[in-house]
Amino acid sequence: MELNLKGKTAFVTGASRGIGASIKRTLEECGANVIAPTRSEMDLLSKESIKKYFDKNNNLKVDIFIHCAGINLLAGIQEISDEIIENVFQVNVYSAIQILKYLSSDMVEKKNGKVVLVSSLYSIVSRERRIAYSASKNALTGFMKSVAIELGKDNILINSIAPGYVMTEMTKKNLSEEEIKNIENSIPTGRFQTEEDIASLVAFLCSDYNQSITGQLIAVDGGFTCK
Repeated sequence: MELNLKGKTAFVTGASRGIGASIKRTLEECGANVIAPTRSEMDLLSKESIKKYFDKNNNLKVDIFIHCAGINLLAGIQEISDEIIENVFQVNVYSAIQILKYLSSDMVEKKNGKVVLVSSLYSIVSRERRIAYSASKNALTGFMKSVAIELGKDNILINSIAPGYVMTEMTKKNLSEEEIKNIENSIPTGRFQTEEDIASLVAFLCSDYNQSITGQLIAVDGGFTCK
């Protein structure tokens, strides 16, 4: 099965590295034209920066929106601050809402669109010191489900993907070598997921092969959350 996205334009956040870069590359390999603003062009930590970007690009028309940007600032209940909560929610949730508000008008007009929000296994399970991150990813799921209902009549399909443990820079930063080995032993398939595992599912959900999947949170985790 060959995924063909020729003639499609995709808007991707968080495409500078890791999973986002793999998604961008995969969509391009499938023939899509990808718009991926850098942080200097659109800083997701700033509502004003997002507004400025879309004011400048007010005729932007896309077929696909992928929100892959995310930050994970570790803090327990006694150390968490308003700044941590606000920054994590701004990047992980609020920016997705702001961007889709801008991009959805054209999708509604042409009665077609695909949206994938990259969530996390921490929207299904969690662990200590992931308060802001886990809460933000659960909020992203709630947003996805609500807007999937709202825009379904306009043939706009919106889903979330919850990657399991992927060996990204964030994973290496937040986990010790011992923790990484223990996690590998706890995954039924016995391995971390690859960035390509995630990107290939994103491409499928954005292709014409997907005509009915919407409002779903899909775990790509080697069975980790089945236990």
